[in-house]
Amino acid sequence: VLFRSDNLGNINVIKKLVLVAIAVVLGFESNGIYAEPLVKQAQRIPIVSQEEIVAFGDATYLFDHREYNTLTISGGFKNLPLGFNAWGFIDIHSDQNNESNRFDFTRYFLEYRLRRTLDPEWVFGVKGLGLEVEYNDSNGANNNLLRFGVNYKHDITLIAGQKSWLQWRYFPIQTNQYARSQASVAYRFGLTERLYISGFADFNIDENGKNRWVAEPQLNYEIIDNVNFVLEGRINEYEGANAKLTATGVALGLKVLF
Repeated sequence: VLFRSDNLGNINVIKKLVLVAIAVVLGFESNGIYAEPLVKQAQRIPIVSQEEIVAFGDATYLFDHREYNTLTISGGFKNLPLGFNAWGFIDIHSDQNNESNRFDFTRYFLEYRLRRTLDPEWVFGVKGLGLEVEYNDSNGANNNLLRFGVNYKHDITLIAGQKSWLQWRYFPIQTNQYARSQASVAYRFGLTERLYISGFADFNIDENGKNRWVAEPQLNYEIIDNVNFVLEGRINEYEGANAKLTATGVALGLKVLF
């Protein structure tokens, strides 16, 4: 669906305000880029998306060897107005070490992200650099937070003809009082037409030097179109800090893409 607007009277003003805000945040004026060229560049900001908005997603059901199950639903939108993209997921788990109730979901964790890739002309020719805001939440009181930072995504050549990329993220600003910042990398390594590795690794810099890793490398094999067999490794040092939980595990299951 293409989003259109008949109220175009303020478009140029909005473009200028958006661009000036970006310029202030990145400090471009101190590097010799002044208002007039930036205002001209603002004419290319897609206030109304020139492309069709694309929705995508997947659902994954995994059996963890620690005697619990996980349902993950993820998805997002491309080509949103103002050049934004959105993506997020929710993990719904049963309790660890409870084989008889492994199908009873009792806890969750979610992340939603809003991204804006910057025009290379604004960042000295660097392609794939953007700004990002992320919202996190989980069961329990006072577990939600916002993160603000930058991301950088680029393709890599691993095996000829196979899609591979890395996405680096750094959030220096967080609203949770117990965490100072987070550095993260997400990745996809294409191995064959049907086999690839994907996943992420988050390094959380917490107060009092209690830094913790959360990582989930995932081996995917496409059984038929849009249906993958998944083998996932899991490291969660937040769970490891709880004497009743185990930090590492292995899970397997199926992923359906839609």
